Amino acid sequence: MALKDILTTNSCAALLAGMCCALAAEPAALEVRVHNGRPTVFLNGQPDALPAYSPPGFWNKPLFEKTVRRFLPHKMGAYFICIPQGMGNDFFATPFWGGDQVSSVPLAEPKLSMEQQIQTISAGDPDARFILRFGIYEPASWRKLHPDQLVVSEDHEVLQTPSFASDLYWETAARFCAAFIQYCEAQPWAGRILGYANFQRMEGTHEPLLRHLLFDHGALMTARWRAYLKEKYKTVERLREAHNSPALDFDTASVPADALRGKNADVAASLYWQNAKDNQPLRDYLLLTRDLFHQRFRQIAAAMAGATPHQRFYIHDALKQSMLGWSNLGFFDLKFSWPPAYAELMAGSGHLGVADLFDAPGCDGLITPHDYQARGVGGIFEPEGSVDSAVLRGKLFFCEMDTRTYTGKDHYGRAEDLKEFAAVTWRNLATALTRGFNAYWMDLHQDWYADAQMHGIIQKQVETVRESLAWPHQTMPGIAMILDDSAVLETNGSGNFLNEAVMWEEKMGLARCGVPYRIYLLEDLKLPNFPRHRVFYFPNLFKVDDARLALLKDVVLRDGNVVVWGPGSGISDGERTGAVSAGRLTGFDFEYLPVNYPRRALISNFTHPITRGLSPDTLLGGPLPYGPLLFPKDGTPLARAWTKQGRNYAGLAVKSFGRGARGENQDAPERGAGDYAAVFTTAIPLPAELWRGLARFAGAHVYCDSNDVLMSDSSIVALHSLKPGPKQLRLPGTYNVRDIVTGQAIGQSLKEIQFELDAPGTRVFLLQVPGR
Repeated sequence: MALKDILTTNSCAALLAGMCCALAAEPAALEVRVHNGRPTVFLNGQPDALPAYSPPGFWNKPLFEKTVRRFLPHKMGAYFICIPQGMGNDFFATPFWGGDQVSSVPLAEPKLSMEQQIQTISAGDPDARFILRFGIYEPASWRKLHPDQLVVSEDHEVLQTPSFASDLYWETAARFCAAFIQYCEAQPWAGRILGYANFQRMEGTHEPLLRHLLFDHGALMTARWRAYLKEKYKTVERLREAHNSPALDFDTASVPADALRGKNADVAASLYWQNAKDNQPLRDYLLLTRDLFHQRFRQIAAAMAGATPHQRFYIHDALKQSMLGWSNLGFFDLKFSWPPAYAELMAGSGHLGVADLFDAPGCDGLITPHDYQARGVGGIFEPEGSVDSAVLRGKLFFCEMDTRTYTGKDHYGRAEDLKEFAAVTWRNLATALTRGFNAYWMDLHQDWYADAQMHGIIQKQVETVRESLAWPHQTMPGIAMILDDSAVLETNGSGNFLNEAVMWEEKMGLARCGVPYRIYLLEDLKLPNFPRHRVFYFPNLFKVDDARLALLKDVVLRDGNVVVWGPGSGISDGERTGAVSAGRLTGFDFEYLPVNYPRRALISNFTHPITRGLSPDTLLGGPLPYGPLLFPKDGTPLARAWTKQGRNYAGLAVKSFGRGARGENQDAPERGAGDYAAVFTTAIPLPAELWRGLARFAGAHVYCDSNDVLMSDSSIVALHSLKPGPKQLRLPGTYNVRDIVTGQAIGQSLKEIQFELDAPGTRVFLLQVPGR
C-alpha cells in the first residue's frame, strides 16, 4: 500500500503503530565538542555536520507532506519535528497541557501527530534522525483559570502574557517541558532523537515589549517589586534617597510608569544617558526583570535536561544580544508605527548579563531566526542570537534559513526568482560556514521551496555542509564588535540609539568593508580562546569601572590594535554622566554638552592613513537626536561635527598611545601592552569605506574594496552583491583555490582571485594552503 493511502485509511492508527516499531533503534552515543574549530555533534564517535530541514508540521497535514517530500531525496542529516499544536480553536494548545493538567500521556488527539510526521519522513529517508521543536506557550484554558497570573499594563489592560513573577506559570511550563520530553523518550522512535529545540515563549522575548510595554503593574509583579526594593535597600531612608522620592515606602511602592510613553516634549527633553539619581527606578526594575529571566531560563533548561537519562542536546531560542534596539512590531506590523522612543526589547525581556546562561545545565546552545531588517538579496545573514559568543564557548548554534521565495506570498526579503534564491542561500550558507554555526532550511507556513529547480541548488548546498567537516575553521583577525548587554542601565531605557549603533552598523558598515567581523559580548574578552582581532568597536560601553579598565588593558588596549569608541563610551561611572569618566576610558579630553541633538560629521582630514582616499562627501551619522554630547578636544581631528550653533567641534578624532597602531611607525619594535590607537566618533553609523581605513590602520587584512558583502574564515572567502561586474578578492596568503558552488579549480598558489560577478550573485571559494 502506498504511503498516501496509508495516511488516509481507517486503519491508519494501527498501521502507523506497526511502522513505528520498525523505527526502533538504539540511541546513538551523542556528544557536542569542537571539531576543526566548529562546535559539532558527534554520533557514536564520528562528527556529523547535520544539514537539517524543518517542515511546517503542527497544523496543516497536506502542507507538511508536500513540503517534506521535497527534501527527502536530499537525505538530510536531521529533520525537525514539531510538537502538535492548534487543538480546537487555540493555536498554541498542545496535547500535553490543558488547563492545570500537564501530562506525558496525550490529553487530546492532534490534527497532525509527531508519529505521522516521523512516518512520512522515514518512509522516504529510513535513516532519518530528529530534533523535536516546541515552545512554552500556555494554552488559553490555563489563562482562563489564572487571569491573576498575567501581566497588567500601566493602562490597566490585562495582557495575554504570564508575568515573570508568576511562579505558577513557570513551574507549570517547566513540568510541561519535562512531560513532553518524557512522552517522546517513551516512543519507539526515541532512538532517532538527537535533541530538543525550545523556542521558548515569543522566541525568548517578553511579549509585551513587542508593543513597547515595559512595566508589569499586576499584583504579582508589584509584590515582587516591593520585596526586591526591601532586599536591596534595607531601610526606607536609603530607598528614598536612591529613588529621589521622599514619600516612597516599601509597603506602598508602585511599579514605575514608562517615561518614554509620556508627553512628546518630556520625552524629547529626556537625555539618553542619565545619572543614577534620574533613572534609578528604571534601573531597579530592569535588574529585577534580569534576575527573574535568568531564574526562569535556568528553571526551564534544567527541567529539559532532567527529563531523560539519554544523551541529547538542548538548544534554546533566546539570548539575542545582537538585536539590541530591535522594534519588533515597528518592523512587522503595517498598522503599528515605529515610535520616536521605545523601551529596549532585550533589556525589558531580562536579557542583561546573559553570558553566564550559556553554562546553564540544559543549555547546549541556541537556535534562532536571522535578522529580518535587511535579509533579502543584497543584504546580510545575521543570526538574531549571540552566535559568535556561543561558538566561542563550544556551544551549538542553529539558525533558520527561512528564505521566503517567489513560490510563497510572504515578503520579508523574498527571493524574487531562481537567481536571487541561489544568491541569497549561498550567502547564508557561506556566513554559517565562516562563523562556525549550522544554518538549516525551513518552511514556516508556506511552500517556499516549491520550484523543482531550487533543489539542484539545495542538493549541492547539503553536500557542501557535509564536506565542510574537513575544512579547518579559524576566525581571521578582523573587526570585533563588543556589546555590553547591561548598558541600558545607564540610559533612559530607549532602544533607538542601539538600533543605529548595533543593528544598522553591522549591515551598512561592517558587513561591507571588505574585512571579516564578529559580534561578541563584553564577557567574552575574559575567555582564554578569545580570537585575536585588529579593530575593536565598542558601540555601547557606557559605564567604566576599574574591573572593566583592567580587562581592556589586558586584552584590547595593546599590540597595535585600533579601538573605536562610540558616542557615549565611558560617559557614566555608574552614578553620574560626564566628560571625566569618558576621558578615563577613552584617553580623550572632551567638551560636554548636556542636550539631545542629531549627530552628523563630515570627513575633513584626508591625509591621515584612516581617511586617505575617502570621498569628500563622506558623512557619518543621521537624524536621530541623543545626548549628552561629547566632542574630543585633543588627538588628531579627522572629521568636523555639524552640531549646535555651527560650532567647530571634532566629530571624529584619533589618538595614539605607546607605539600606536600597526599602521603607523612601521619601523617601530614589536608592539605590546599599552600600544594602540583610539578613535572616538560623535556620530554613528560609520560608512564601509571608513571601516576599511580603520582596519588598514590596525594592520588587518583587507580582502576587497568594493563595498560588497564579504564573508571569510581561514578556509573560505565569499562575496555577495547586487552589482555585476569585475570583482577582486585579495587573499591573506598563498592558496590553491576552488569554487565551492561549481566545483571548478580556480588556480594554484594564488594571492588574489579575480572574477566577473553575474549579479545578483554569491561566489564562495575554498582556500587550501599548497602542500597540505
